[in-house]
Amino acid sequence: MLTLENAATCSGSFTHSRAAYYPNSDEQGTESETTLNSGHVSAVSDLYRDGIGCGSCYQVRCTNSNYCTDKGATVVVTDQGSSDRTDFILSRRAFGQMAQTTDAAASLLALGVVDIEYRR
Repeated sequence: MLTLENAATCSGSFTHSRAAYYPNSDEQGTESETTLNSGHVSAVSDLYRDGIGCGSCYQVRCTNSNYCTDKGATVVVTDQGSSDRTDFILSRRAFGQMAQTTDAAASLLALGVVDIEYRR
């Protein structure tokens, strides 16, 4: 099983973008009982590259310092998708992981789409 501890190490500079979350994902980040990367998964738009990007790991962090941590979440790309000019559609779990607290996570979820930075 892929975990945050053995996910790809992030390096390089950040790219600015936007992220949404997949509202139908359960607390594990999936719609099924299979859990990958502890539910920290994402669909991506152009980064999917016809499947070549599947399995890639990214550090994703939101840029709103009122709600978000510097660490963000490390996600594994599992699908292709886009929403409202976003590069990432994160699982609920990964989206909430970007927040400083449980209350901040609820505020992020209420926003639905946030400005982010990401890197591999």
